[in-house]
Amino acid sequence: MNVSGAAVPAPRFARFRFWLLAVVLLLFVPVGVLAKQAMATLFIALAILLLGAVWLERRRIAWPEKPVLIAFAAVVGLSLLGAWFGGQGLHLAGMLQKLGLLALLLVCVSAVREIRAGLFREPLVLCLAAGIFLGAVIFAIELTFDAPLYRFFSGKGWEVDIAPSRFNRGSTALVLLSWPAAAGLWLGGRRVAALLLVLAGLAAASIGESASAALSAMVAVLILPLAVLNGRIASRLVLLLTVPLMVAAPWILGNLLVWIPDYVTVFPPSFADRLEIWHSASLAAVEQPLIGLGLGAMRSLEVPEAVKATYSFFKHGTIHPHNAAIQIWLELGIGGILAALFLLWRLVLASDPLPRPARAAAISALCCGLVIAAVSYGLWQETWLGIIGLTVLAFGVLCGNESSSD
Repeated sequence: MNVSGAAVPAPRFARFRFWLLAVVLLLFVPVGVLAKQAMATLFIALAILLLGAVWLERRRIAWPEKPVLIAFAAVVGLSLLGAWFGGQGLHLAGMLQKLGLLALLLVCVSAVREIRAGLFREPLVLCLAAGIFLGAVIFAIELTFDAPLYRFFSGKGWEVDIAPSRFNRGSTALVLLSWPAAAGLWLGGRRVAALLLVLAGLAAASIGESASAALSAMVAVLILPLAVLNGRIASRLVLLLTVPLMVAAPWILGNLLVWIPDYVTVFPPSFADRLEIWHSASLAAVEQPLIGLGLGAMRSLEVPEAVKATYSFFKHGTIHPHNAAIQIWLELGIGGILAALFLLWRLVLASDPLPRPARAAAISALCCGLVIAAVSYGLWQETWLGIIGLTVLAFGVLCGNESSSD
């Protein structure tokens, strides 16, 4: 099969990159719905193999630009400082694992031009779209019929209770990856299929247990009309709203219990518990706002007994505060927040050159990811970083401006 779609010879490993991408794009969501940790493994393997193929072809890899490297170096330095002075962070091995995955993600998306060189993209779009539709079907089957496929593949009998929440990460992948898939279909003239794909993501989010996935899907759809009309205004508006919320997060979330004293009766238990987690993490974050307490500080955070006694639900420790801004403040301080906002700004800039429909979809996906990061998942969870990485990579490979011959 001629994967280059061009008269000029394709790079030596174009066929390998094509089939590798095709397989992962097809399997990522269906496999992830059934085995959530597999999404991290798939992304890590994909990134390493793609970068290896690029290096063998060109004897070089496009590294992130210097400002991005500086931001990453700042995160590394703050991680070490926080662990040293704060004394509550992960050991060096744990930090290297978390930061290593972030480094792999940054290098992979920075090398997207080399990764997509010589690839015929339409089959790749169809592979991702097929994976989304198949994942949505599997997701519906699992929730409707009490996880028969998961029970079969895991060997768990019907006497074992399977919580529907175990499929939440699969619904997150469905919602986020539906946007680059829909953009690719739209650019290829398959507009009805693109709309159906977005609806499939919405439907999966609406029937699942993940409130963050459902909320993020609605926000993504709401921002879409503005993003279609004027992508620059929409992306800058998203950034304009995000900056003050991230900067002020410890003071906003740390005072919610004061502003809403009857929160236990106002909100469901799951969200009231989340408010208490945010409160405890915010109190700790403002105590050392310059460098933070180190990666993973929430694991060993000691909540004062007087504060814990005021809580109705949060009585035991948790591994992360379920809010990216609070986690960055807690672990890396103000320097980490500035580095994160800079990387977010670079991500917004990266969406500018995309064709108009793809840019609108990228802005919707960005809103989707920001909402999820604000109410769910830990910043360093491998599956979460894997979903983010594949979403950004999919936009770059499937929706870039260059012709398929590159």
